[in-house]
Amino acid sequence: MRLGINLPSRHADGTPLSMTEMLTHARKIEEAGFDGIWIGDTVYRGQHVSPDPLMWLLAAATVTQRIELGVAVLQLPLREPFELAQRLITMNVLTGGRFSLGVGAGSTKTDFDALGIDYGERFKLLSQYLPILRRLLNGEQVGAASLKPWAVPGGGPRMLIGSWSSGPWVARAAKEYDGWMASGRYTRGMTGLVDGIKRYRDAGGRRALVANVLVDLSAPNAPLAANGPFNLKCRPEEATARLEQIAELGYDDVLLMKPIDQTEQDLIEVRALFPRH
Repeated sequence: MRLGINLPSRHADGTPLSMTEMLTHARKIEEAGFDGIWIGDTVYRGQHVSPDPLMWLLAAATVTQRIELGVAVLQLPLREPFELAQRLITMNVLTGGRFSLGVGAGSTKTDFDALGIDYGERFKLLSQYLPILRRLLNGEQVGAASLKPWAVPGGGPRMLIGSWSSGPWVARAAKEYDGWMASGRYTRGMTGLVDGIKRYRDAGGRRALVANVLVDLSAPNAPLAANGPFNLKCRPEEATARLEQIAELGYDDVLLMKPIDQTEQDLIEVRALFPRH
């Protein structure tokens, strides 16, 4: 099972990392042996503004060599498909194919309010935009729009569906896309993770990831609630046991989150929780 981790964007006081700080951190994540650098997608949550995830990851790509770079997850209903497709194909080319895109309907109303988009229409917009985006990224003509010659059939980027608990979207992720992202925070704890991976594999799905897994190895051990968040807010030995449980369920990746105060020593200790076999 692979381990990814978030690339922080801000200090504890909310101020953004400098370019030098961010690039140094991206290098340290790769040097620590992680398999992926991931960043979420927030527009406006009322407390702080987050960076554009594609710009943040592209900067990280300039100082890394092998590591996967991914968004978990991009709120597709907030974007116009052709403009987004142009940015995605550019990202895929400039990262040498290391880029993976998790997409979803979005889960926070304030993001939609900031752009004047109806939150209640998010799943309808997701269903409308996804096939347009996929066709454009595959080099097809959509109306008057085309991304040729940058986009070629099967040229990527990989598209993963972020669906915390919706059965139909888990099945679509298996049949039509390159993977499924569950959420440690929202997929009804171990109960949801067990049910979700079964539905996904039964539908023929290949790559399955658990995103949004918070890490705090200084926290005391406490039992996970069956329907509560899955996290690594516990001592290191317990964290390793939890990761092994996820691996035994058949998940391929866990995407960890330590949003702020993420030190080089933290990276070393977290990566050691689940050594490569």
